[in-house]
Amino acid sequence: MRVRKNERGAAVVEFAVVLPILLFILFSMIDFGRYFYVRISLSSASFEVADGVARGLISSSDNASQITEKLKTITNDVAPAIAAFAQLESTAQLNFTPLPAVCPNATGLITVKLSTPFNSISPINSFFSEASSSTTMRCLR
Repeated sequence: MRVRKNERGAAVVEFAVVLPILLFILFSMIDFGRYFYVRISLSSASFEVADGVARGLISSSDNASQITEKLKTITNDVAPAIAAFAQLESTAQLNFTPLPAVCPNATGLITVKLSTPFNSISPINSFFSEASSSTTMRCLR
């Protein structure tokens, strides 16, 4: 097959036009996968933390830093380094807001909300700025 003189650079131009679109699709797929992996891991971690608190993990004599350390221990057992994976940095933080109440309490329920910022590698960052999960469980004690 012979190539005409006036079509010599057509393939390069077509590739230059299609490449950004393909890269956008590729990085968006990677971000969707990362985001949903983080959401599923946070869901499992919030369930395990709520279960531990409902079974008496924290006591009324614990201060906020002790409670946070206990919650982080459970979270790291269930989903190690999930915040670093979501934020793409090694010094990432998980947020427990607000800290769960001690069981038993007046409502008989415990709610754990776990969240972390999500840093995207594609231009869809505005859709996924935070990954979070919330679990409510009945106190067992």
